[in-house]
Amino acid sequence: MKKNFLGNKWFFEDFLEVEDSASTWGFEIKKEVLSLKSKFQKIEIFDTKEFGRVLVLDGIVQLSTKNEFVYHEMLVHPSMFYHAKPKRVLIIGGGDGMALREVLKHPVDEVFLVDIDSKVIEVSKRYFKSDFSDKRVKIFNEDALAFVRQYKNYFDVIITDLTDPTPVAKFCWNRIFYSDVLNALTDNGVASFQSGSLNEPFAMKIRKDLSNIFKYFKTHRAFIESFPFSEYTFSFGSKRVNLDKVNVKNMFRGFDLKYYSPEIHYASGVMPKFFSAK
Repeated sequence: MKKNFLGNKWFFEDFLEVEDSASTWGFEIKKEVLSLKSKFQKIEIFDTKEFGRVLVLDGIVQLSTKNEFVYHEMLVHPSMFYHAKPKRVLIIGGGDGMALREVLKHPVDEVFLVDIDSKVIEVSKRYFKSDFSDKRVKIFNEDALAFVRQYKNYFDVIITDLTDPTPVAKFCWNRIFYSDVLNALTDNGVASFQSGSLNEPFAMKIRKDLSNIFKYFKTHRAFIESFPFSEYTFSFGSKRVNLDKVNVKNMFRGFDLKYYSPEIHYASGVMPKFFSAK
């Protein structure tokens, strides 16, 4: 949504069911870089004064170049460190290539990236300089629901970098899909989910469902300026790995990360009093 405000062009993202009220937030646009409709969704890219270049899908901000590394480091690296030696990784969504960038910092053997919308990958290559050329990477422009059901006990790490429950992604936000992800993991596999903000009703339901699917479950949090409301959460689940007992302190050696660190890892796993996974 674009509106003129005080003589300048702004983008506003509206929320109609947050705490039973309508809310909005926005930022000033320096330049509209791209606006198109793919087969699946509306894709917009803006250059902004506050957040740098911003990717918007179906009216919802996905990333900004100012702070996308916070989101993607928190989404990817805890799951990669929770597994002792991940070799096969699946990324569901993530067509912008940022989660892929972080996964490839690890010595993995193969990475499958499944994003139904090839247009997101195309524009990300052009406007965000995303690199999908690594020989370990296989790209699938398919329905993630059907794709993940083809695999049993195959992936060491599965990262779900989905949009919020917009029409293109809403069928992946349910317990059936979470169970399929669980089944596609190896016995010591770890799944990672972007799980909304601390206090969004739909995010609370996501975390409750995940905690009931996975025997071992843990949530981390981080503040991301270009996402509204409150700190954002990242949830992790495993069949057999007790995530609370994994010591990640010595796993950071050799990694050039901007945000995620041993100190952040342990601090981000501490939740406020009002928070409950269930």
